[in-house]
Amino acid sequence: MSIKTSITGKLNKQGFTLVELLLVITLIGVVLALAVPSTRDVLTGDKLKKASRQFIAMERKLRVDAVRDQMNYILCIDLPNSAYWVIASDMTPEKQDEIKKNPRHLPSDVAIMDIVDENNKKKTVGEARINFTKNNICSPAIIHLAYEEDRMTIVINPFLGITDIFDKYVDIPLGGSGHDIPR
Repeated sequence: MSIKTSITGKLNKQGFTLVELLLVITLIGVVLALAVPSTRDVLTGDKLKKASRQFIAMERKLRVDAVRDQMNYILCIDLPNSAYWVIASDMTPEKQDEIKKNPRHLPSDVAIMDIVDENNKKKTVGEARINFTKNNICSPAIIHLAYEEDRMTIVINPFLGITDIFDKYVDIPLGGSGHDIPR
């Protein structure tokens, strides 16, 4: 610590003591230790949650687009490749094949385990389709996602536009008519 005389002639202490410096460094260390794990999760993002957000965003977008455009849309999901694409009901088969060649993919290592369709049939391979109609109704569906040891269940309600999410694999059968999802 250095001591200087100010213009007024009074002594002026400049600097910090070793104890003060150690205290500040310790506080910064504690703050970093608490902040880094949560910041890392925010920056890297949980892949399973990111995948569920993709499906929810797509479901909401397709509901709005179908009503706005007065056209039916179909969300096509390729289970083995964890990919999806959207086609319109009035597209030619050639245009549908062209769109299918450039699908969107879920985050790496996120797998679609299975999808329960409107007929209460569980699909584990191939392609599943969810229809979105111009009167704001969609096919009910339950999508099960997996990433490493984690599981997630997405339940798409056909009428309400509300999507339920469970942070585990939940085996929920669709209602008898295929339109009532237990809440």
